Amino acid sequence: MTINKCSKFIYIAGLALVCGPSGITTALAADGLPEILVTGRRLAPSVNEPAYATASLSREALALAAGARLDDALRSVPGFGLFRRQSSRASHPTTQGVSLRGLGPSGAGRTLLLLDGIPQNDAFGGWIDWSRLPTASIGTAAITRGGGAGPWGNAALAGVIRLQSREIERDGGFAEVSAGPHNTFDATAGVQAQTERSAWHGLLHGHRTDGSFLIRADQRGPVDIRAADRGGVAEVGARLAISDDIVMHSVARYSESRFINGVGISESKTRVADGAVSLVHDPRGDTSWEMNAYIRDQAFDAVFAAVNAARTVATPSLDQFAVPSRAVGANVVVRHNFSDAVSMDAGADARLTDGATNENFQNLGAGFTRVRKAGGKQVLAGAFTELNWQPTTQLLATLGGRVDAWQQNSGSRRESLLQTGAVLRDDRYADRDGTISTVRGGLRYSADDMLTLRTAAYSGFRLPTLNELYRPFRVGNDITEANPALAIERLAGIDVGADWTIGPGVVFTTTYFHSVLKDAVTNVTVRATPGLDPNLNVVVPVGGVLRQRQNIERIMANGIEVDFTADFSPQWQTALRYLYTSPEVTRSLRQPALQGLRLAQVSRHQASVQLTWKPTEAASAVASLRGAGHQFDDDQNTRVLRGYVVADLSGDLSITPTARLTLAIENIFDRTVESGRSADGLVSIGTPRTARLGLRVGF
Repeated sequence: MTINKCSKFIYIAGLALVCGPSGITTALAADGLPEILVTGRRLAPSVNEPAYATASLSREALALAAGARLDDALRSVPGFGLFRRQSSRASHPTTQGVSLRGLGPSGAGRTLLLLDGIPQNDAFGGWIDWSRLPTASIGTAAITRGGGAGPWGNAALAGVIRLQSREIERDGGFAEVSAGPHNTFDATAGVQAQTERSAWHGLLHGHRTDGSFLIRADQRGPVDIRAADRGGVAEVGARLAISDDIVMHSVARYSESRFINGVGISESKTRVADGAVSLVHDPRGDTSWEMNAYIRDQAFDAVFAAVNAARTVATPSLDQFAVPSRAVGANVVVRHNFSDAVSMDAGADARLTDGATNENFQNLGAGFTRVRKAGGKQVLAGAFTELNWQPTTQLLATLGGRVDAWQQNSGSRRESLLQTGAVLRDDRYADRDGTISTVRGGLRYSADDMLTLRTAAYSGFRLPTLNELYRPFRVGNDITEANPALAIERLAGIDVGADWTIGPGVVFTTTYFHSVLKDAVTNVTVRATPGLDPNLNVVVPVGGVLRQRQNIERIMANGIEVDFTADFSPQWQTALRYLYTSPEVTRSLRQPALQGLRLAQVSRHQASVQLTWKPTEAASAVASLRGAGHQFDDDQNTRVLRGYVVADLSGDLSITPTARLTLAIENIFDRTVESGRSADGLVSIGTPRTARLGLRVGF
């Protein structure tokens, strides 16, 4: 698993470069194939997509977002969020899992993220490394809320986010650069060259910032510093027209990031190398298909700190000196039209992951005394079929099923004394396996040109990550233990919605959803007093709590989503989005005190309002408000995080036919957004007022 990063990137880059234009063009010419113009096409969305609640963001919408990161741009869709109310720019990598509809946020998340059909969720922990997905490199984003496992399988419990890379359809490229206070700088550049039959592209991205403080001003001490972030991404890829209706895509990517978590010694580093090869068959006939194969190799290390009450001294509490992980997988989707009215989507996917954590722990003041290694492997494979019936343009019906087989093996946890090597525990966990079936279906009926009704029912699942199963962790004095006996999370849901075109350019969309989440993996408090817990054999420090990852038998979430968009004129557009949800623990036999309580990190009310002004083709401006009501930071509903409303502003101005100046200001009025509250009352905060000035150039 320890491979020199340069040789690693060169090895994976070979997958892409071997498909480059030079040698292949000659070979094709020798075979006498006709000249073919290569485009960036991928398999078109399924005909059944309108039956499910999907929101789309265009390249323009992403570019005009005030936030510097892609996750900031996606926050315009209420219900989208990371584990905490914080941008990924100021979040520890292990807390960047995605949640939709407030369905039990966690570090691992309950949402699948795909980039050009390739899963981006971390192989070990399920979280997302947003730093390697620069907004400038993304063309479109489609967010399907709910929808179940469907074509996607594991991790698409609350929904799926599908990103498409930004395409350059000609020789040329683009460059985007921005800068702001506190040594903040972002730059992305992409180029493409193509022949009649092939094309290649390259992309470079770099970012740095000294960041913002993570602790409320009145509680900071000498140890508190800004959350600095540094990183970069390099990507090469190629497209090749194998025939007049088959295109091969290949890409290789390497990224590094370094994050300081608000305390000098609390540092994490992530290094990822990955590559993918895809074949897309999109003919003019009745059958189309897409195949993807990928590999991802990651190295991660991090130091966590415990800080004394006066915040004058920080002591290392955990040193994850090596967390290697790897994922290898493939998926295929086949689409066939039996007639104008009947079509089928079918496919299969498989993924093998393995990972481990190597860490020093138990620092009693004179350095670490113990070392731990924990990890395992997972194998998951599934297949699905969906039939779609569209007898008229007014009616669409879809029904499908999926079966997945899973296996967990080689699970272990070994702890020993650093000084003597004496083994304190050497746990080998039994291999586990099983199968799981899921179904989904939907109806969409257009009553007339103005009103469309839709309903959908679905189920989904998520296999606990290797991190949740085997790795304990500590943040300050709060300790969370792993649990190798965790069961699979399962979800059943139903949506009922309507799309109403009130007038030209004015659309009102609403969806009611009801979800039941069974065996949800949650950090459950098992001890809040200092001392030794005899069951888990863990010492709880003064001011700390002990939690363990456990399955909560049943969580129920009801909610309403509202989207209102209006194009008042070519110059003025507005969008209003609102989410109401209140996920509640309705059954918890192991922890009966949790019954009736709301899930942590979920606000009942979330909303955003956006106003866009385009006085001319040369200028545009976007003003937005986004906010949420109060929520709880813990499963006991005792730590309250106040509600908030923040205002953002962004705009651009053309200075030449190919260059535009940009300006973005987040949190204009510098409101304090509470993102966390520890057991001893320490309040973490979100992004303060931040400004960036930039330039976008096409060539």
